[in-house]
Amino acid sequence: MIRCARILLLLTLVPASTLTAQTPGRSSGSPWRTSYFPFLGGGVNDGPTLGVHLRYWQPAAYEDRATARGALTATAGITSRGSRHLTLQFRAPLMWDGWRLHAVASAQRLARFGYHGLGNETEFDKAAADTVPFLYRVRRTTYVGSVEVTRRLRGPLQLALRGGLERARFTSLPDSSVFATDFPSGELEQNDASGRLALIYDTRDNEFNTHQGLLLEAGTEVGSGGPGDGYTRQYAILRGYLTVREGTVVALRLAGSGTGGDPTFNARFTLPGWEDQVPVLGGEDSHRSLDEGRLAGKGSLFGNLEVRHDLLPFGDLGAVTLLAFVDAGRVFERESFRLTTDDMKVGGGGGVAIRILRSTIFAFNFAGGPDGFNFSVGSGWMF
Repeated sequence: MIRCARILLLLTLVPASTLTAQTPGRSSGSPWRTSYFPFLGGGVNDGPTLGVHLRYWQPAAYEDRATARGALTATAGITSRGSRHLTLQFRAPLMWDGWRLHAVASAQRLARFGYHGLGNETEFDKAAADTVPFLYRVRRTTYVGSVEVTRRLRGPLQLALRGGLERARFTSLPDSSVFATDFPSGELEQNDASGRLALIYDTRDNEFNTHQGLLLEAGTEVGSGGPGDGYTRQYAILRGYLTVREGTVVALRLAGSGTGGDPTFNARFTLPGWEDQVPVLGGEDSHRSLDEGRLAGKGSLFGNLEVRHDLLPFGDLGAVTLLAFVDAGRVFERESFRLTTDDMKVGGGGGVAIRILRSTIFAFNFAGGPDGFNFSVGSGWMF
């Protein structure tokens, strides 16, 4: 089962100014620049994707935690199977002292989104999937807008407030499928207005290629939900990084969430992390031995252990990095969230990551798990 990520290959139409490494002592008052390039990639269980990426950004000083003080990015892509996306994003981690801003507006249609049912007991039948091509597939269309503001309280402690609006529509594909069985009408459409408050503790040495430190977050989300009275969700994501020798980093992530009330169908496939939501459970962002959308429920619990070793380090120019990892996780739908190792789906494997300059990273993952072999490509580190 092959799962490609958003960005697989960069082509060569990047302005030369964006391909030069930053030099020490660069002033934070550097002029804004424009970068643009086409890309070849793949969508969720789909591909290839042809797209274009446009970025208007202001470089940060060399010693800063992030590579850009602020960046406005537009990305668009389309596949031959009907998937397409358009995303406009603004990030400002360093433009205002003590504050940071992240705003996103996106429209996306995934023609082959994964759906195996709700709950941790769902099964994958490879023989049936080979016979019925859309058995575990559903078309998902989403329109999302969100704004998140983060305020530094003291030292590494920060407080983040996010508000968002979402419209999601799921539609069955031709022939039989698990979705069509669970939803005989063949369609489900829901709106959701949500707010989230999170406490952040961040001691990472940098945000683009972390070698040391902690990033801990815990928060509460409130949403309007489905046809009921809405929902509340509590979650925590704990990340740690340790350099055990020159060029070798051990990274660990533990995450969990529990939801009460009536969450939307689409809310079961996401974890509301700081600045970036985490798709759960499956795929290169949460569980590399599972297909994206493989497990979904009101709650989730998962962990990732990864060793990154720079086989060919080139300093700020980049590196070729070997990966070894273990991923484990489960979801909760009919039972309340609890800390447990029971019924965990465990997988692992290895891979190769290519880092270009200080922040552009492509990770090629080869994993085995309860559903067999899975290949995925990630744009950036998993966490």
